[in-house]
Amino acid sequence: MEGIALKKKASPQGDRSEVLEAKVATSIITASHVEKVFHTKKADVTALKDCSLEVLENEFVCIVGTSGCGKSTLLRMLAGLDTPTGGEIIIKDRPVLGPGPDRGMVFQSYTLFPWMTVEQNIRYGLKEKKLPKEEQDAIVDQYLDTVRLKRFRKAYPKELSGGMKQRVAIARALASKPELLLMDEPFGALDPITKGQMQLFIREIWQKEKPTIAFVTHDIEEAVFLATKIYVMSARPGRVRMEIPVYLPYHRTPDLKETKEFVDLRMQIQELLLTN
Repeated sequence: MEGIALKKKASPQGDRSEVLEAKVATSIITASHVEKVFHTKKADVTALKDCSLEVLENEFVCIVGTSGCGKSTLLRMLAGLDTPTGGEIIIKDRPVLGPGPDRGMVFQSYTLFPWMTVEQNIRYGLKEKKLPKEEQDAIVDQYLDTVRLKRFRKAYPKELSGGMKQRVAIARALASKPELLLMDEPFGALDPITKGQMQLFIREIWQKEKPTIAFVTHDIEEAVFLATKIYVMSARPGRVRMEIPVYLPYHRTPDLKETKEFVDLRMQIQELLLTN
C-alpha cells in the first residue's frame, strides 16, 4: 500500500515562498480495526478494540499509552508472536501469519544468548540466513562499530551493563536487515542517565541507517524525543485515540527537551492520557 507524504521544497525563483512536493511513501504496516480478546476462566478480557494505524517506510513511530492499554500486545501481533481476534494486520502487502525475517524485535528484558559472546550474538541471524562467512564478518564488524562495542566483541552478556546489552540486542536485530524494527519499551529498565544516552543512540542509528521503527513506550518525553509520528492509545480496551505528527528538528539533542515546542507537545499528549 502507498501513502502520500508531503515535504516543503524551496521555490525555483529562490524567494521565500515554498511549494509542497508530493512524495509516494510505501506503507510498511497497515493495521485495520484490530481486536484482541483474551479468554480466561473467570471472564473474557478485551485488550484492543477497533485499533487502526499505519507506519510508512523509514518512519520512526512511537506508540504511547498507559500501562495495560494493549500497546505491547499490539506490537507482539505486529511481530507475529500473537494473533488478533479480529481485524487485519498487513506488513508490506502481506498478512501477518507468524514471525518472519522481515521483522526484528528488541524487548525490554535482555534476550541475548548468555552462552554466546557479543560477536556471536550479532552473528546469530546471519548464520541462520546461511550468508557466506566473509559477508557475516563484514556485517558483524559494521555493527560492532555502529554500537561502539568493538572492544567487547569477545565479552559475554554477564560482563556487560544493561545499556551495553541493549546495544547488542539492537545490533543483532539490525544486522539481519529487517524491513521493520519493533521495540517494546527497550529502555524501560535502565537508569535515567543511561536511558537518555540510549535514546540519543537509537535516534542516531535511525538518522544514519533509516530503518522503519515501531517503538512502544509509556514515557511521553521519550516518545516526543524519538518519533516522527506518535500514536496515542486510549485506556483498555486500547484503540488509537490520536495520531500526532512530530515537527521537531531532524537532528535532536537533549536540550531540545527544554524548548517550548517540545514541552507543548509533551503536555498535549499528557492531557490526552489523563482524560482517557
